[in-house]
Amino acid sequence: MSASRFKRLAPSLFFAAVLSVAGCTTTSPGPVGPISSGKPRVDPTGETGPIDPSTEVAEEDLEDLEEEYSAPVDYTPPHLEGREDLVRAGVMLPFSDRRANVRTQTEGMLAAIELALFDSVGDNFVILPKDTRGSQATALQVADELVANGADIVLGPLFGANVDPVRTITAIEGVPIVSFSNDSSVAGGGTWLASIAPEAEVAEIIRYASLQGYDDFAFFGPQSALGQKIERAMQIEVAQSGGRMIASGFYPADSVNPNFEAEYFATSVAAAAEAGRRVAVLVPERGNRLRRIAPLLAYHGVDTRVVRMLGVGGWNDPAVWREPSLNGAWFPAPPMIEMDDFSNRYSRQYGRSPTSLAALAYDAAALAMALGRDGDLTVEELTHPDGFAGVNGLFRFRSDGLVERSLAIMEIDPRAEEGVREVRPVADSFVTPVG
Repeated sequence: MSASRFKRLAPSLFFAAVLSVAGCTTTSPGPVGPISSGKPRVDPTGETGPIDPSTEVAEEDLEDLEEEYSAPVDYTPPHLEGREDLVRAGVMLPFSDRRANVRTQTEGMLAAIELALFDSVGDNFVILPKDTRGSQATALQVADELVANGADIVLGPLFGANVDPVRTITAIEGVPIVSFSNDSSVAGGGTWLASIAPEAEVAEIIRYASLQGYDDFAFFGPQSALGQKIERAMQIEVAQSGGRMIASGFYPADSVNPNFEAEYFATSVAAAAEAGRRVAVLVPERGNRLRRIAPLLAYHGVDTRVVRMLGVGGWNDPAVWREPSLNGAWFPAPPMIEMDDFSNRYSRQYGRSPTSLAALAYDAAALAMALGRDGDLTVEELTHPDGFAGVNGLFRFRSDGLVERSLAIMEIDPRAEEGVREVRPVADSFVTPVG
């Protein structure tokens, strides 16, 4: 297959097939019905935001799956009967999860898939939405149903804990999974992660800071599985970049005011800065927690006019940009123009802003539609080394199941119109071999 087919997949020309948002006539758990178009949606109560893979839970054990059921084979909507070029995509998301923020996220993701329908041109694509309820047992059941329904690709699950059960079913038929988890440990074996792993974000921002002449690095983050994972990734990238870690400070993950830890950590950072070293500090928090913790470092002697603050994707938040102690900070993010365009179209359609994972769902569905335009969707196409252009920027799936994304580097700047400016744009092509 020539590369030219993929080079045409720019955001405005990315779509090659129409979604048929179709329910399935299976037994419990029932399908999510077709979602309405053009009407405002009401957010459930609860804080929204990116899903932390360290909080992913499986509320039911696989042994709880006892109910017998049967699913029809090769589900086809009545109006597409007789078509031989159909491509079916199963969408596995926890629409009825007990947590309000998860329900809000998944509602936004399904809406984004519907938006891909409106942006597409064609009529050979069928979406089969399924509710995993956030549990392994249910995920296993609906994976079995989707395979029986003739799914050619699975978009989901959201939680890394549910990937292995799903993979035990889909691998038998060779059905690829594009999961929205960012837990790198579940990638591979027929599963590709659409979400960029925290380690990849860390590597991107550390490499950029090193190229700008920063030699000394420090980490200040929560004592959690995710915090430790990010700190380890930082240690590795700093060493590979020829820098050195001068401090790693952890505080209790549930602490709302880690004052003591901030004071102790700030001592090492301030000393290095006063000695003329160029120091960069990574704080992998977001939202209100970040806005509480960043000022603590400044209060205890970290001069953020001299020390460069570094963040992760969760910093792509206008509320964060208003925090004075983060002026001049850098963080990785998708391209602003494409994301703003997507957000505007989503808001016009649904009367609300997209959830943080909506753009990922949009890109995943659009990619599946583009690759399935000829009635065939293969792993070779999915892992094409040239990659694909989406609203999240240029990306490609690696052989190990992880996604490689070209991210922009943003700088928080109160003088900028939006409070942030792009200091390094995304690349328009991949110049290194895929991993």
